[in-house]
Amino acid sequence: MPTFPSAGDHHHLVAALPKDILVDVLARVASQSPADLVSAKLTCKALLEASGEDYIYRHVNIAEFPVISWKSDLSRVLFIDRCITSGNPEALFRRGLIEYLSTLEIDSGLRHLGSAARSGHPESVYIYGLLMLCQGQQEEGMALLRSLKGGSRWLEMVRYCRERVSSVVMYRWVRNFTILAGPEQNRGRICSCRQERFAVLPSPESMGRGREGWASKEDAELDFYAINRCRSCFWNHEAAAFCTMLRCGSWLLNYDN
Repeated sequence: MPTFPSAGDHHHLVAALPKDILVDVLARVASQSPADLVSAKLTCKALLEASGEDYIYRHVNIAEFPVISWKSDLSRVLFIDRCITSGNPEALFRRGLIEYLSTLEIDSGLRHLGSAARSGHPESVYIYGLLMLCQGQQEEGMALLRSLKGGSRWLEMVRYCRERVSSVVMYRWVRNFTILAGPEQNRGRICSCRQERFAVLPSPESMGRGREGWASKEDAELDFYAINRCRSCFWNHEAAAFCTMLRCGSWLLNYDN
């Protein structure tokens, strides 16, 4: 008759594994669900002891945590704070954007967004690059934005980043008024791409598709600038559209609402 290992045997097997392997396993679990991480570390002493490593909190998936919690929950606050100190890109992105735009912790916000961007977090690369443009740091901002991943589908990545940024700021008061003017590079600038391609934004119908061809006028405008402007003009337009969104909730610059 076959015998099966007891729970105690499993615990001994886990305890015999090197700590770096346990940490890696827990990080993989955490990247799927924080609840699963809690369950895993309660199964045995070895996993509990390994669960405090920064590497695990750096990889934990916090997607299920609301950006804004209307209930005071100290354990959740402490958990997110630990994710931030451990370098979790999503936690850094959320905290950095809120600090920069709402709580006026400008330096801290930029530092958090910069850390997340350097880790390759797409939304942070996007927003940190736009903020650089708005601050007049054209070279640094353009280099960062051109590194945004997506390949041939880079415009879909831009749309995705727009949605993520909007989801973070939609319930916050924007109090950093210095950012609202947009990039200085846009003011009085006439690029040769305006002469070589469409100089004026046409109607959606004249661009070859009816209005039903886009999900919104914002999509139509985004497509136009992607097709008919050089990358520098596109990204400066995107920075200006971001500032417009902060002021009035819409990324739209040139079509009548």
